Amino acid sequence: TFTGRLPYARAPEHLALGDLAVSPKLSETEGNGKLFNYMAVGLPTVTFNTPVSREILGELGVYAAPGDCLDLAAKMEPLLYAGAESSLALGRQLRHRAVELFSWHKQGLRLLDLYESLRHGRKNETTVDTMANGIHTFG
Repeated sequence: TFTGRLPYARAPEHLALGDLAVSPKLSETEGNGKLFNYMAVGLPTVTFNTPVSREILGELGVYAAPGDCLDLAAKMEPLLYAGAESSLALGRQLRHRAVELFSWHKQGLRLLDLYESLRHGRKNETTVDTMANGIHTFG
């Protein structure tokens, strides 16, 4: 169902109605924020195999060859028909990953740690990651 534009605050209730999420984004450098939303509501997620998708979903993503729509469809099929329990388990793992690595609280702590490191002239893992890869790195 295409609902049209929704207020962002209502997105979780609509996403939670789905059985899986699909993100056919091909960019190898641009962020993919929708993946965080999919993870937060516990949706197993199929996407093209790009560095950004791998950074966010890790080993819990279901990856298709970049640009291969037939492979993308093939990766969706088992999640839809393999049985609800395996898909639900994958969704729960993705939600756990979202909370543990990407919650506002966790990201706030990383940012505070970075500021403290810079303020005191120390380099830590966050500082090195940020300097090497940009502020959006998630470790």
